[in-house]
Amino acid sequence: MSSAVNLARWGVVPYITAWSSEETPPVAVVVRDGRIAYADERAEDRDGAGVLWTRIGFSPGVGVPQFKSVHFLRQRRAMRGLLCQVCGARCAKSALWMLSREEYEGADGPWPAPVMTAHPPVCPGCVERSARLCPHLRAGHVVLRPRRVSPAAISGVLYQPTRAGLVPSAATIAHNDFRTRWLRAAQLHVTLEDYDVVGLGAMVVSGSGGSSVDRGSGRQGV
Repeated sequence: MSSAVNLARWGVVPYITAWSSEETPPVAVVVRDGRIAYADERAEDRDGAGVLWTRIGFSPGVGVPQFKSVHFLRQRRAMRGLLCQVCGARCAKSALWMLSREEYEGADGPWPAPVMTAHPPVCPGCVERSARLCPHLRAGHVVLRPRRVSPAAISGVLYQPTRAGLVPSAATIAHNDFRTRWLRAAQLHVTLEDYDVVGLGAMVVSGSGGSSVDRGSGRQGV
């Protein structure tokens, strides 16, 4: 039987990290009222927009942290409530986003092109710690302060109804796509718009255009 562990043993465990005790239980997915549903569906299985979410246990601190896995519910809470993905505190207007070199340079274009991400924000107090401890940021990252954050997409398992039954496949679709009724959601994505680049970590260039960043103004140079 699992018992609560001393978090100091693991160092910093981000708020959105899944723990080994938080299992995804097997569920029967059926078609009901023109959309997928759980055979034993409960009210908490859907969000306010009616999207069905993947079930997962909730017992942070119990077992072993799964650093490569994101807890679906805490990721959604962090995105919608602007909670720091590291400490779980509410960021509100101080919310910052840390993107790896690969993620930022793979965006639609350099500043000021909008950037879509599934990573929740971080609070100012967790920026340095994140840069130091997060493996995917060590090869280079940017810190962005957006003026607008809007819903963009949802990732999960998309079910295709066929004569032989439901055929599942991994997918990411727009949050307002009509196919969300066939999606078992796992993560939210947002679009960051009208942002300033306020920090660079081990990066000389930023954006898919390869233009340099003015380190003094935090704006992308030309």
